[in-house]
Amino acid sequence: MTDRPAVALADLLTRETDIKFAGLTETDSGSYPDEIPSETRCLADSPRSFKEAIRVLPKASPGELWATNDFVETSGRVDITAIRDVHGLDIDALEAATGRSLEDLAAGSSADAVVRVRDHKDIVDDRRKALNALGYDVKFRWQIASDSYSIINPQDAYLPIISALQQRGETDAFGWVSYRDWGGLLKMVVICPSLRHVVSGEEADLEDAVDEDGITSVVSAAQTDSDTSDAETDSDSDAPETVVYGGFLTGYDFRGTQTLWARPILFFPDSGTVLPDMGERYTRRHYGQATNAAHERKQGRVPISEWWRNIYDDIDTRMVEVDTAIRRTRAIAYDFDDLPFSLEDCYTYWGVAFKYAERAAERATSIAKPARRPTVFNIQISLLIALLEEYDGSMASNSYQEYLEVAGELFRKPAMMIQLAMQEHDRRADTNAERVLPESQQTLSDALEDIVDIPGISVDTEADLTDQQAQRVQDRLQQRLGDA
Repeated sequence: MTDRPAVALADLLTRETDIKFAGLTETDSGSYPDEIPSETRCLADSPRSFKEAIRVLPKASPGELWATNDFVETSGRVDITAIRDVHGLDIDALEAATGRSLEDLAAGSSADAVVRVRDHKDIVDDRRKALNALGYDVKFRWQIASDSYSIINPQDAYLPIISALQQRGETDAFGWVSYRDWGGLLKMVVICPSLRHVVSGEEADLEDAVDEDGITSVVSAAQTDSDTSDAETDSDSDAPETVVYGGFLTGYDFRGTQTLWARPILFFPDSGTVLPDMGERYTRRHYGQATNAAHERKQGRVPISEWWRNIYDDIDTRMVEVDTAIRRTRAIAYDFDDLPFSLEDCYTYWGVAFKYAERAAERATSIAKPARRPTVFNIQISLLIALLEEYDGSMASNSYQEYLEVAGELFRKPAMMIQLAMQEHDRRADTNAERVLPESQQTLSDALEDIVDIPGISVDTEADLTDQQAQRVQDRLQQRLGDA
């Protein structure tokens, strides 16, 4: 029996993990912004640098794919008897067409027991392959891809982010890497503190509300009910602000897709939550020579280092849209005195498991003013916090990402989401009398005017930005950037 190193495989390679980082390289400070509470789960006491985090990813490359031919023995002899027993294979027709017997065909064959598959490749990681050679049961290969597939090594794909962010002065970036299946499936969050944006509550008549965890949320005039005793207000408080950072979520899946992708995200430092943004989803297929700038330009493609710079610049530009989107979610409130379902039901109608729906609903109603009328902003941020606190699976899992998408859709399409919940309620209703969505609303729409007349939905139309107001917001942002 061959002796193997007396060390657990988990100490060498991790099947599934989350790795937090702060700073791009070891020479950066590696500190987090002061305005992020220390208790939020997005921080680490001793974070790695971004460069160190990337180095743990697979050093992947295309590999030759081989298949075993069960009809050929290791000696090279063809098993004629087994071939005659193959169901659906007409041996008589084969012999008639070739004019040769099966025995003659077998004798003239040079087939091997192990055959190279020339029209496909697989993906391998040398570190895992080495451990496999030492006797460890470790997976070192992933998806079978077409012969034209040219793998973008994760380390080669993500290390250029460092130079792209350094050129934009973004050395304090932080975030986390989440992977499963030995690194075959990855989701990575990169947050850029310099893409900091403050959404003032001044124009929307907003108030602060603090939940049991001490996390500040925002309630709008649409939530306030001056005729009810539980609608407490703090008229002496300063106008509230919502601080948002820009960043991006990126990932790949070696087990079935052929693209590297990235998309904008928003990060709320007050709660440590991430929200998928309304921006473009960028994809890069695995072909060509992504890290060879001259080759990519010659083929009419953007080199990957420039690709990351373009994504950063686009996120920077899109941050001006945050004002409008957040103001919209503050402007819409759900009144569960009038709606025929609870907030827990509402979350489950959107596909959220009851465990998280219950926790999110508890938080949302505890800070709403009054409790029965949470705004969409409250509903959205409460879901994100519930996931951050309660989700015990991998942050790289599809389920976790799908839950984030629910919050993202609330942010991007708040009017459509309430209609979606009502459609699901009506689908489950036993009688027509229990149905709530008007016939005129059967086609989903994200226009605020299409939900104003729905019972149980309040819309503070004054908080909906006009084109002129949106331009003023953009002008203020550009002035702020110019002063920076």
